[in-house]
Amino acid sequence: GPADVEGFAARLAPLGLGCIDAPMSGGPARARDGSMSLMVACAAALWTAHEALLRQLASRLFRISARPGDGARTKLVNNLLGAVNLAAAAEAMVLAQRLGLDAVATLAVIEQSSGQSWVGVDRMARALAGDFAPRAHTTLLAKDSALALQ
Repeated sequence: GPADVEGFAARLAPLGLGCIDAPMSGGPARARDGSMSLMVACAAALWTAHEALLRQLASRLFRISARPGDGARTKLVNNLLGAVNLAAAAEAMVLAQRLGLDAVATLAVIEQSSGQSWVGVDRMARALAGDFAPRAHTTLLAKDSALALQ
């Protein structure tokens, strides 16, 4: 988490080394194909020296700040929102079914409307198709949510 990154940065500083805090978002498939996002927090000189390398790792770079730990903080905020979106999408689909709506048609509307979220649409479409294979570890979701709320 952010405290760990701050600790690494503090240990590196006396050695004259900087810390690039660059957590990724997108999961293993996007990491493999280079389409993940990186949330980068580092000193301007480190950004300048290593931006080209970071761009080879990810299709989207977000320069967050110069403060180590802010990349990790941004990822925690993003992951918490993803968890909330997923829970809300599941509840919305249950409501749609209780109202007698066609779940697939309702999801198609949500996908193109104000209720859209990538994680909600992706996971709900898989569930409606009968695919309940895990895509992420709930232990990570619980850990990240707890860290974000500290």
